[in-house]
Amino acid sequence: MGHKTLRSAVIAGLAAGLAFAFLPAAAATGTVAASNGTNHVISHIKSAFQSSNWSGYAVTGTFTTAVGHWTVPTVSRTSNTPNRFSSQWVGIDGFNNQNLIQTGTEADFTNGRASYLAWWEILPAAETVIPGITVHPGDSMTASVTKVSGTTWHISIANNSTGQSFTINRTYRGAGTSAEWIEEATSVNGQIGPPAKFSTFSFSNLTANNASPHLTTAGEIFLVQNGVTFSTPSNPNSSGNGFSVTYTGTN
Repeated sequence: MGHKTLRSAVIAGLAAGLAFAFLPAAAATGTVAASNGTNHVISHIKSAFQSSNWSGYAVTGTFTTAVGHWTVPTVSRTSNTPNRFSSQWVGIDGFNNQNLIQTGTEADFTNGRASYLAWWEILPAAETVIPGITVHPGDSMTASVTKVSGTTWHISIANNSTGQSFTINRTYRGAGTSAEWIEEATSVNGQIGPPAKFSTFSFSNLTANNASPHLTTAGEIFLVQNGVTFSTPSNPNSSGNGFSVTYTGTN
């Protein structure tokens, strides 16, 4: 997703509009680095995936709508790398193709302070900040992307805690072959940024095509940079429509 000038919703180097790629488990070596996007590879380890910028869950199939609810995490200072970035979002595509439509929140710690905002994005364009929605840690968010007809899609996000909401219709031509609920290390100026230190939070009441996505650990994604797992999703809940995400970095 986006970049901080502004971001690109990237798994597998999607900042440059690149596809999600796999390495077989036997060939995987842990962290797989991005090199300016073009050679960024996702590795498939056992029943889960590793990414240098995504953490959460993805499901594959054919999708015309995805909905997500989450609580905005608190981000805090780390002992090194003063500027850190994160975002939380729901989207369609991007996991196994070169497209992506998404909307969510940003939670960054830069220049000595935390900042929060809402945004939407359709690759390959950068994120569009939504000035009409203020975002605070602990706020309850609901977001969705829905196909209206043809290539017209509806993007919606609401802050349930403040009552503010935003909707827009845009043209989108993606195939709709995956849906995702993601905590991301936001890309900055085309480079994947260091993950922000965020408080544990939950995605809940998730739907894809108006039904539970029936999440399983086969669609679980861990965010790993330089051999460190920074973001770890929990197992799905018993209904397969929710999970929590925990920062597991060393500082």
